[in-house]
Formats: sequence, C-alpha cells, structure tokens
Amino acid sequence: MTFTQTKQWSSRYKNVLFFAAGFIFDVFTLIRIDSVIDLVYQSVYLGLITLILVRQVRYELELWKPSGLIAKAWHYETEAIHFFYGGLLSAYVIFYFKSTTVSRSALFFVLTALLLIANEMPQIKKAGSRMRLGLHAFCLVSYLNYLIPVLFGRMGWWTFALACLLTTGSSYWLVRHLARLMPEPRKSAFAMGWPPAAVLILIIFFYGMKWIPPVPLSMQYGGIYHQVEKLDGTFRLSYPQPPWYRFWQHDSRRFLSRPGDSIYCFVRIFAPRRFAHQVYMRWSLKNSRTGEYWSSDRMPLPIYGGRGAGYRGYGVKSNYEPGDWRVDIQTEDDRTIGSVTFAVIPDPDSEPRVWRERRM
Repeated sequence: MTFTQTKQWSSRYKNVLFFAAGFIFDVFTLIRIDSVIDLVYQSVYLGLITLILVRQVRYELELWKPSGLIAKAWHYETEAIHFFYGGLLSAYVIFYFKSTTVSRSALFFVLTALLLIANEMPQIKKAGSRMRLGLHAFCLVSYLNYLIPVLFGRMGWWTFALACLLTTGSSYWLVRHLARLMPEPRKSAFAMGWPPAAVLILIIFFYGMKWIPPVPLSMQYGGIYHQVEKLDGTFRLSYPQPPWYRFWQHDSRRFLSRPGDSIYCFVRIFAPRRFAHQVYMRWSLKNSRTGEYWSSDRMPLPIYGGRGAGYRGYGVKSNYEPGDWRVDIQTEDDRTIGSVTFAVIPDPDSEPRVWRERRM
C-alpha cells in the first residue's frame, strides 16, 4: 500500500481509528473501578462530550463560530468525540465484564456492541444529534450506575434508580436546551428526546431482568476445597494431591468425598473502599434428567471493600449428594457476580490422603 493509499484509507476510517485509540488507551490505563483518577477522567470525558454536542448543534445552526485556537481544534471535534466515546465504552466493557459471567450479561454487551456499530453507520451520522443523545444517555447511566455505589459505599435498587433519575434529568435539560435553538422547538424536542428515552427504558428493562452486571462488585477467584482455615490473617486452603496427569488442578473441583468430608467454597470478591454489602452463596445440584440446577442452600456472606486482592470468605456445606454442583455468588437482589462449578464423586479408596495447601 502506497503512502497516498494509506493516507486515503486513514482519512476514510479516521473515526474508527480514533474510537479504537480511545478503547486501547483505557485497556492499558484503567486501574480499578474506584480509582479516583479513572473516575475523574471519565467524568471529564462525559463533560467534554456534552460540550461538543451542544457546540455541534450551535455550529450547524450558524449560531456559533469558533475563532483562534478553538477554530483550529474544532477541525478535530468529530475525532475527539469518537476518542472520548471509545474511552468511556471500553471502561464500561472492562468493568461490567469483570462484574459477572459472560453468559449472564451477554445481552448488555450486545447492546453496547450495537451502540458502537450504530455510532459508525452513515444513517445514524445523518440523524445528527438525535442519535448522539441516545449514546450520551447510555454512557451517563452506565457511569453513574457504579459511581454512586462507590461514593455511598452501598448498592441496591435505589442506587440504580438514582442513576436513572440523574440521567433522565441531564438528558431532559440537554434536549430542552438544544430544542430551544431550533425553528420548531416542540417538534425538535420530540425528535431529539426519544433516543435517550428509549435507551433508558431498555436499561431499566435489562435491570429488571437482572441482565446488567452488579457493578462495582467483581469475583476475582472461586474454588472448592476440603478444608479452609484462617491463621494470622492468611487463609489455608487444603485439597487432596491430584494424580500426576491432572497437574493443573489446584483445588477440589473434582471433589472425591469420604464420610465426614465437608465442602468448602472459598471466594475473593473485589469491592471498592469503604464499601459494605452482603452477598449470598447459592448452592445448586444439577438434575441429571433435565440438566437444570435445583437450589439447595442460600448462605449469607457479608463483604467489606478496600482490599486490592479482594475480600476473602467461604461457605461450608456438610449435607450433599453425588452429582454436578454449582455455587452462584449473588447480590441481595439475586444478580450473579460469579459461579463455581464442581462434581462430587464418592471416593472408594480407604488409603490415607496426601494433602496439598494453598495460601491466600
């Protein structure tokens, strides 16, 4: 490819390139969901996007004309807004992805992907600020959905409701402000108002169906063991030494049970600083005929945030039967943070077991 062809190609796909640049920038710079630096620059991105959206409409209506250094920078306003959107959406994908299993949040990620694709479609670009307002509402509610729990140190339906109310108020103000600049304010208000309204209704529906990941919590580790003990601030996790051909095994997910054995499910759950919440361990046994998991127990596990390696805790089950099991770590409103699957197999061997140990 010649230099001229490369220049033409980059000019044609510059918006995609700037969007990808914002995405990659976040992948390498994001620290953690409660990082003050990350939260501040995400809020700055949202503020700059809002400012550019307003200025774009005023510029298109010839109500504002940039001058001086602003005029030079304004030539790159489209590239800048794509970079900011790329940075924000990448943060949401990373944080929301960490917060639950892929299968349980697939529709949320599909919605994010559709918004990314729609942002580049010529038909959407021709619609101007209408569709950009919908994407703006999505970014704002996604950001507030974890910012508010981080600030208050609590989470629940009320933090999500507050995020939606604040986004509704912001979108209403923005639509009303822009509509007043148009020749037909009422007609313009409806045309610009329905995309953010549709996005918010869809987000509320997803939340009601428990398809939105339970940010800011995330499960960093989950394992099954024969014994868990806490000594001097360290957890000692014991499991039988696996055969040489299962060299990768470092817990008891293939739980060889003998009389008197108890099953220990150990987890590490990340939560922001000053954060307190109660999660639950739901133990379920798989029905061999239907393939469905039937709930057996729901054990409470209070967690406290601040530790970078995650809050450590465990649950113990003494009454069980052979079969395929799953432990779902869930919030109070039954949204799954993570899962641990394992199989209980009766051990006919009576020889003394050799134990191995992990420390966390």
